[in-house]
Amino acid sequence: MLIDPKVKSLVIFNGGGGIVEREMKLSIQQGINEFEIQNVPASFDPNSADIRLEHLNPEDIDLITLQQTIITLPDYNNSQQIIDREKSAANSIISYAIDFTREMREKVSSICEASSYKTFADMKGTFNFIINSTKEGEIIVKILYFLSDVRIKWDTTLQVNINEDGKTAEIEGFIVVDNQTGFTYENVELGFAIFELPTPTSDIIDYQTDNAPEQMSQGIMNELNVLRSAKKGPMKRTQRFKQLL
Repeated sequence: MLIDPKVKSLVIFNGGGGIVEREMKLSIQQGINEFEIQNVPASFDPNSADIRLEHLNPEDIDLITLQQTIITLPDYNNSQQIIDREKSAANSIISYAIDFTREMREKVSSICEASSYKTFADMKGTFNFIINSTKEGEIIVKILYFLSDVRIKWDTTLQVNINEDGKTAEIEGFIVVDNQTGFTYENVELGFAIFELPTPTSDIIDYQTDNAPEQMSQGIMNELNVLRSAKKGPMKRTQRFKQLL
């Protein structure tokens, strides 16, 4: 069954990437229940993926259990070929966009521009899990995963407001979120943390190498556990945003 759990919270790192927490209440049938999560970016780290079951009834702990998770990333070479074809088609369409009406030209240009910036990280991964149950019922499923994408990050900025007397001023501090990924997060609890992605040589992981998952996961799991704990502590300020583009 295809499901699209809502993104409940997003902790963004100043160095890029973050932790995504999604949640959804599911109806469970007796026997094997298979689910596939939609809209999982290919930039997520499969080794950091975690599924937690929140039982509505305490007696269901032994009756409704997580049996298996199956997590894969799309093939890099095939994905890159698709992206290259889309970019080539987008460039061709843009070159002839003058022949369209104004309204059509703006829509076409917007779609083509999105294609021209598309990368492997904008592709979608596969995140399946199986729940085994000896009864019918409901359960809350929480999904967490590490997002390794330097195109989403936060930074700080200051604004100085000089008072009319010319001698005093007020300073305001702001956190600016920059999201250049192909994924939108609406009405989420937004948190901020200081963390640098442990990439070996550059900001971008070479997905063509066999040890790419190890490159992305080195040191991440320990940091992930620390940041999860910090979600309940005073280290992080959160604010609810209507839409993060």
